Amino acid sequence: MGRAALIVVDVQRDFCEGGALAAADTLSLLPPLQQCIVAARSAGAVIVYTQDWHPGNHGSFQTNGGPWPVHCVSGTPGAEFMPPLKPHSGDVIVHKGETVDGSGYSGFDHTGLANRLKSLQVDCVGVSGIATEYCVRATALDAIQAGLETVVLTDLIRAVNPKEAPAVLQELQRAGAQDSTAAEWLASLVRV
Repeated sequence: MGRAALIVVDVQRDFCEGGALAAADTLSLLPPLQQCIVAARSAGAVIVYTQDWHPGNHGSFQTNGGPWPVHCVSGTPGAEFMPPLKPHSGDVIVHKGETVDGSGYSGFDHTGLANRLKSLQVDCVGVSGIATEYCVRATALDAIQAGLETVVLTDLIRAVNPKEAPAVLQELQRAGAQDSTAAEWLASLVRV
């Protein structure tokens, strides 16, 4: 039996209220997500944080002909993790979207995350974070593709457009993901 990992997708200042590309209702996400991280870590799960880490000339930016406002430029305050989230020294941090082209939505896209999780003997992931219909979706789909048991923590994700979330969750279920609350997922870690 392998280990579990909690993947915290892009909970960064620019994706939270007041940021350049804020999802809906993100401030309500932070306290329960922080509690889940602490509980998962104490249950022996690997904690993975993904971070959009774009160059200033990223192709997705409106200034460069893309669909999005400038966001999460590497090394800027907008790219920082939103407090109270603060990785520990043993946590895995994955920077994504570092090249000029390509969306960089998935935490697995050109990051080496699949191999890193394999080396840590992870076979199950809980996916949380921002944004449901973009980076959470892409990360969950790639986790499934990597052969990982994939659980979407439905109470710990936030969408840019909440009306799109049910369709995204249905798509992920069809692809092989499971839905769970954080409490249910954490309870399954303790039982293992």
